[in-house]
Amino acid sequence: MKTDKTLSELIEIIPDAALVVDLSGSIVLVNSLLARMFGYDQNALLGEPLDQLMPEDARTQHRIHINNFFACGENRPMGRGLRLLGMRKSGETFPVEIMLSVIHLDANAYALAFVRDATQFKLTEEKIRRELEHERTMALTDHLTGLGNRRAFTQELEQDIDELRQFGWQFAVCFIDIDNFKHVNDNHGHDLGDLVLQEIAGLIRAGCRGTDFVARIGGDEFATIHPGATLDDALQVLERVRARIMADMQVQNWPVTLSMGLCHCGSQDVSYSVSQILSAADRAMYEAKQQGKNQIRIANLVP
Repeated sequence: MKTDKTLSELIEIIPDAALVVDLSGSIVLVNSLLARMFGYDQNALLGEPLDQLMPEDARTQHRIHINNFFACGENRPMGRGLRLLGMRKSGETFPVEIMLSVIHLDANAYALAFVRDATQFKLTEEKIRRELEHERTMALTDHLTGLGNRRAFTQELEQDIDELRQFGWQFAVCFIDIDNFKHVNDNHGHDLGDLVLQEIAGLIRAGCRGTDFVARIGGDEFATIHPGATLDDALQVLERVRARIMADMQVQNWPVTLSMGLCHCGSQDVSYSVSQILSAADRAMYEAKQQGKNQIRIANLVP
């Protein structure tokens, strides 16, 4: 290029790493910032294929991008540029953002590329993603027990209802209330009450299957969802939970037991709803309390 001296002086004073590529994908100009970014001597890159600055498994796709760019001639400003992996001379890969512009010199078309190291942007993006995920998790978690909260329970139940409707996957839901919990709080204080809740939460989770969902839905009330469980499956799990907790409470000398209301959903033809299931399980749980506590009652779920 006859004008390469002027262009090379220009790209040397701009604040971004930059290079110029011809139609064949060969580097014809490069500034010192880009050479340092990729770990090369500046002159060593002249005449080399642009592919040299990216991982081997990305080169074929990148050639397609370059060909398409020259074909349509659409400039790509920063913020709407290409995001891809660059590769330093050492073999280290790192994220870059590239702004592309078509320039015409000596009646020939070239691509002028400005390149920014996007490592910090990527780290910031990942940090924001983690923070959002943490906030989402906290919004669905009961702070005292670490179980899911009422919101998480409702979301899980909605999903199980949808899967039953679509695929016929049965499930069971149980409402659990701690018997005599008010007596613990009134006579021993809220600190012990919190400890009892945490102990019971751990025992319910340990007694359930790995696929079961356990939540604290408020105060001294817990709930479980048992995907894929028949009524007998769920009864077996919950009887195990009840027996473990009764034995543990006796050892601790805490005068509490569990009353449970169990609702099984297994018909693909029934239009179940969250409120319908929760009401049925809640009624069964109160029936257990009225009939002497420390037992499981099965809900009469009317379609």
